[in-house]
Amino acid sequence: MPGKKILGVIPARYKSSRFEGKPLALINNIPMIKRTYTQAKKSSKLTDLIVATDDIKIENYCKEENIPTIMTSDLCLTGTDRLAEVAKQLDYDLYVNIQGDEPIIDPLAIDQIVNLYLTNKDYMVYNLYKIITDMKQINRNTIIKVIVNEKDETMYMSRLPIPYSNTKLDSTFKQQIPVYGFTRKALSIFNAQVKTINEQYEDIELLRFLDLGYKIKMIETFVDSISVDVPEDIIKVENFLNRNL
Repeated sequence: MPGKKILGVIPARYKSSRFEGKPLALINNIPMIKRTYTQAKKSSKLTDLIVATDDIKIENYCKEENIPTIMTSDLCLTGTDRLAEVAKQLDYDLYVNIQGDEPIIDPLAIDQIVNLYLTNKDYMVYNLYKIITDMKQINRNTIIKVIVNEKDETMYMSRLPIPYSNTKLDSTFKQQIPVYGFTRKALSIFNAQVKTINEQYEDIELLRFLDLGYKIKMIETFVDSISVDVPEDIIKVENFLNRNL
């Protein structure tokens, strides 16, 4: 990628209403943040990779493990806000948001985001989706469902099972995969705005871009992904790891 600098950023917040201390939670005796970093490090497309945190415990652990870190404000409301702070300090062409609660993230997902950016320069925001058929997942409000148009541009995202079909046509449900690519301009736009109305309703930060009239370019992926939203999800990840050892 001559001339293009790509930074992978893993936002890691210690305080969480649903799962405090999540980044340091043990998964088969290894803290989640280390698992996420190790997986993301396997991407062939990143120039650099860093953990962005507001907590000294996470920073100290990362230093012990020689994981590059950058301290950000504890006022960041979302992971994207944390990336925006990073972008003010570090100059790159693309910033890839790699969620700290994705300990089994497939590095191919990161590569897909970077390739999507390199082949679609007319956009500022990039994301992935995956077809899902499990009704439990479809109805789960922690799983973000996305509607795209014929150009694979995001039309809307919701915690509800969308699209609803009012015809004999069966709905195809697409799960948003939480790996995002942002240009520096996109992060500047995001950071300059307060939460928009649909973003507030759904609690989905990417809706801010749609509310402001910006397009999000998406592409289908086939990678496995398990987000750790609550402590019970640790068991799901451990079971996955134990099956795939």
